[in-house]
Amino acid sequence: MHQPNPSLETPCTELADGERQTSGPTTYPAVIFLVALLLLISLSPILEETTLGALIESLVLTFVLVAAVPAVGGSWRTTQIAGLLALPAIAGKWLHFLSPSSVPPHLFLAAAIIFAVFIAAHHLRFILWAPEVDTQVLCAGVSTFLVIGLLWAFGYLLLDAFTPNAFTVSTQADPSDRLNGFDAVYFSFGMLCGVSFGEITPATNVARMMAVIESMMSLFYFAILISRIVALHTERASGQS
Repeated sequence: MHQPNPSLETPCTELADGERQTSGPTTYPAVIFLVALLLLISLSPILEETTLGALIESLVLTFVLVAAVPAVGGSWRTTQIAGLLALPAIAGKWLHFLSPSSVPPHLFLAAAIIFAVFIAAHHLRFILWAPEVDTQVLCAGVSTFLVIGLLWAFGYLLLDAFTPNAFTVSTQADPSDRLNGFDAVYFSFGMLCGVSFGEITPATNVARMMAVIESMMSLFYFAILISRIVALHTERASGQS
């Protein structure tokens, strides 16, 4: 009989009579979450050029946050915690969109950072404990990389909100303008990929250190991911021989 993949099922609790009862969702919809992330990142440079860009960005970002909740997998308790962490981020984003003068972006950015850390940690745990490399593991691996990039983008925006001129953006006509959403995403993924074109430069010590830590995290993440995938393939090959 075909045995189900334990990485895609929830932990089970032992009952007194020896039966097993599932305690959470039975699938890990990493593909949906990955599609939502790719949609947000690909639309990010286009939305700021349109009149409805802020509305569409809020809708797409809400889609990403909602899709991330079931993507954590695990027990119902884990999913409920993810939902509770997502609510402040979603509420903060829409309150700032509806009333940007009275609701600062700090609420959304702080809540989004906490939620992104939670999602990235559970995705990494899923990758490290997966018994084999399949589509779910590969999607979770790519999603984790994208979440790290967005996490640092939120961090750069939050730093720029509290510390004016934390970054120098040479492409802006007005040097006093602060970092916008796409600038933060562009700079963050540039640091993750080790690519910098010089348009955005960290101007304070905190900003420089954040950029260095992000670059180091990228190296560590790929080292862990590659070593885990190689180990799984080695174990599978040795088991078949």
